[in-house]
Amino acid sequence: MKVITTSIQTWQAKLAGILLITTSFNSSCTDPSDIGLVLDPNANQIGVFYAEIPLSASLVSVDSLKTTNPLVLVVGGDNSDYFGRTEAIGYSRMAFSTTATKPTTDAILDSARFSISISSLTAEDLDDAKSFSAHKLTEPILDTAYYSFDHLSYEEVPFASGSFMLTENSDTIVAMNLDETLAADLFSKLQNEDAVFDNIFNFRDYFPGFALKGNPDEETTINVLVGNDTGIKLYYRESEEDTVSSTFTIFTAQSRHFNGVLNDPTGTPTEVIVENDEAYDVGNLAGSKSLLGLVLRLDMEPLSNFLDTLENATFNQATLVMGPTENFADSKLPPQSLIPYFTDESNQILTRESDGALYSIQSDVSTQVVVDEDGNVLPAVSTSGTNPLLFDSEKFIYQQSLTSYVDALFRTDVQRYDLLLYPRTPSSGSTPPYSNDFVRSLREYVVNQNSIKLKIYYSKMR
Repeated sequence: MKVITTSIQTWQAKLAGILLITTSFNSSCTDPSDIGLVLDPNANQIGVFYAEIPLSASLVSVDSLKTTNPLVLVVGGDNSDYFGRTEAIGYSRMAFSTTATKPTTDAILDSARFSISISSLTAEDLDDAKSFSAHKLTEPILDTAYYSFDHLSYEEVPFASGSFMLTENSDTIVAMNLDETLAADLFSKLQNEDAVFDNIFNFRDYFPGFALKGNPDEETTINVLVGNDTGIKLYYRESEEDTVSSTFTIFTAQSRHFNGVLNDPTGTPTEVIVENDEAYDVGNLAGSKSLLGLVLRLDMEPLSNFLDTLENATFNQATLVMGPTENFADSKLPPQSLIPYFTDESNQILTRESDGALYSIQSDVSTQVVVDEDGNVLPAVSTSGTNPLLFDSEKFIYQQSLTSYVDALFRTDVQRYDLLLYPRTPSSGSTPPYSNDFVRSLREYVVNQNSIKLKIYYSKMR
């Protein structure tokens, strides 16, 4: 991999020399005994250089992407020249309060709705209505772990469906009319104290749960909050004279749920990816898609080779830049942050042996390495120190300072690892890493391989 290095012109004025040395001093640990020497422009023997290091990316499909209980159902899908056709289906049990007031035998059913609480969406053509449907499961959701590749059987005919005009960046609750036969049966069982409503276990035998679907051809994916606002609502009056409706709610709060995804990459660059935890060269474009489980792996060997050529260097600034991202609709913004986790030939995130903590690049204000009791230099782990690449919505690029990390690689014996870029927002106590954005959306990004670079400013003694 070619490394482009150029020397900045020799300082010609005292002011320029002072400014440049100040930058170097603020960006690295400088021996106080050298300060007087370097501030004397006549004695200055420091050169300042810029290196632009191209990096290459491959794609890895994450094995066993756990999607159990992410608190959000991902529903809908899209079609992409790069990722193919993708459909996300949200599955959930339902529950109710056993102490809730039930309608009497004289009560009158006014209406029955299935409501969904939409927290966010990614979509195209918001001038068109978007359609969704809820289908009764024909098999139960078990007390086990579910993954993105898992799916359950459900009735072909939905018990509720509807089309809605949605608005970008707006939380909303939409409601679909419930199938009349199901609504009447539920209401009758409530009125007659049927054993179905004695407890949630009996209810699950009667109604195992639902699969919530959208239409990938409508290029829309919604995030549906699991809670009291997503579920079945029965509206009724106790008598003809009663002017105010009462409500009995069958909700999804505290109910087991998961997200499944279907993907057909035929005819796209990603169709070559057939095995999990294997790195694939996909050509000039490299991309990642949440829930689908695709992440970029960055080959960091060019950085390692570059550092091996240096002596007595001080790193003033090192920035990893990717992008601009390929064209996308304004309402389909990419993931807002990518965490760089360490990996090796396993193509899995490396973890600390003692507690399973995830190794990643730490922020510039955090320690990058630690020494264990046996004297081994290891990557540091900090709940607040994770250093994600952030998306710049004006320049459409991902970037982050890796100055402290590059300096640590140069000055210590820590092993040099490649990186897996996970779409995720840092938060303390979030393990595994895909407990966040990675299983809660279908957000994606694609960048040209030529745009992935490390830009480094460094000083060295002549």
